[in-house]
Amino acid sequence: MQTQPTDVPALEGLHDIVAPEAVSWAPQTTGWFTLAAGVAALAIWGLWVAYRRHRSNRYRRTALAALAEIEQRVSASDPEPAERGRALADLPALLKRTALGAGARRDIASLTGDAWLAYLDRAYGGTGFSDGPGRLLPTLAYASPARWSDLPRADVAALIELTRIWIRRHRARV
Repeated sequence: MQTQPTDVPALEGLHDIVAPEAVSWAPQTTGWFTLAAGVAALAIWGLWVAYRRHRSNRYRRTALAALAEIEQRVSASDPEPAERGRALADLPALLKRTALGAGARRDIASLTGDAWLAYLDRAYGGTGFSDGPGRLLPTLAYASPARWSDLPRADVAALIELTRIWIRRHRARV
């Protein structure tokens, strides 16, 4: 067995470890660039659709705000009968304005009575206007406000809730 001389260090022939270059995070093929461009285009298209939907439903938000104001005037702690009547008189007009904002004026503007109630039912897919609390609408539209002060609060609340549902769910073209 041979021993090494003591004047030669044992690690003299070793070299430092060489680390490889860092791997680049940039895509190396055109497929990744194409995929990134496609995802960006899809995101832009989705934002455009969301913006158009938001803008086209502005009339709904306006109508819901007006309905909340009517509801507040009707259900105040002790509204005067005249004020309650004026607030209720605004309900049929609100529905008509909302329908006109959503659909074709020539098809909606001339509707009255049962034809109007049938249109409202078709637009949201229910029967609440022809068979439910919506039957009050013609009375509210054409009768004097003095008759409205004796309407039960439950019927008025049901009509306001039906109106809210209609504004949220109706389809513009029926």
